Order: sequence, then structure tokens, then C-alpha cells
Amino acid sequence: MEIFRKQDTLKPYFEQSYGCAAFSNVAKGGIFFVGGAYGAGDIFKLVDGKEEQVGKVDLIQAMVGWVLGGEVYSEIVFFETEADYTRFMTGNFEFSADAKAVALTAAVSTKATTMGNTGIQAGMTAEATSVRGFNSTPEYTKGMKVFTVTIGGLMYQATVAGQKFNIKS
Repeated sequence: MEIFRKQDTLKPYFEQSYGCAAFSNVAKGGIFFVGGAYGAGDIFKLVDGKEEQVGKVDLIQAMVGWVLGGEVYSEIVFFETEADYTRFMTGNFEFSADAKAVALTAAVSTKATTMGNTGIQAGMTAEATSVRGFNSTPEYTKGMKVFTVTIGGLMYQATVAGQKFNIKS
């Protein structure tokens, strides 16, 4: 969560969103035309600028397309309203189209998803990665917005993927 808190661009999301799901480490890998990812995370309500943990969640992803290598990344999903948070808590499935290149800790990526498109994100390390392409007003798609930051790996991909969130009681 801290890596996302450091992003000035994301400050309005922490201040105005109802809640979020944060995954500190998601491991992704693939070879040739298939790949997958898994990560465990926490679900938070955002109250007065602070996180209140309310549950746990698993992220499972399957992808097809051109993929080679592996990476570890962090992901956060913001929920605009209580209704969006409640919809997420029922467990959902989202699709994405990804283009990414990772070399050790340097990465550049962009993504179009049913949870909202991400602007180009690039950096030499996870701490130095900046999220670009957004103004000071939070923008959501279907009440959600997702951001990722690469921690490290060696991976090239141009894929279509499905991501499933399993909520734990």
C-alpha cells in the first residue's frame, strides 16, 4: 500500500474513494501463448484518509497471447462508492489487454481493462515508477480504477487476460 501512497497522482483516489483492494506482491509468469498470475491482498475502507482493513482477497489471472518470462508487481483497485465496493465484494471477473516490458526492476506498461485504462507507467525501480496521464479529479470505469507498479522480473507480453477476485470471509 505504501508504494501507492507515495504517488502524488493517486492522492485524490485515497482521499475520495470509498475503499480499495491492495495486493503488495502479485507473481506473474508465462511462456509462449499462455500465462497466469496469483496474489493475495487486503480489502480496505478509506475513512478520513486512513485505511481500515475489512477483509482479504485473492487475485487469479489467466492470459493468452505473446508472453515470455515472469515478474512481480503490486496492484491497487479503488472503489468509487459504497455500491461499487459492495459489487466487488460479491467476487467479480474482469478482462484486460496488456502491453508490458520488464527488465529486472525497470518497466514500462499500459493497460486497457473493463476496470478502466491505465496511463503509461514507467520507471527504473518500483519506488521511481510514476503514474501518468490523469488529472487531479479521480476517473473511474464502472466505479473502479486499477493501478499497478512493477517490483521486478524479466517479462515481455502482449496479451488478453481475465482476472478473478476471490473474496475471503
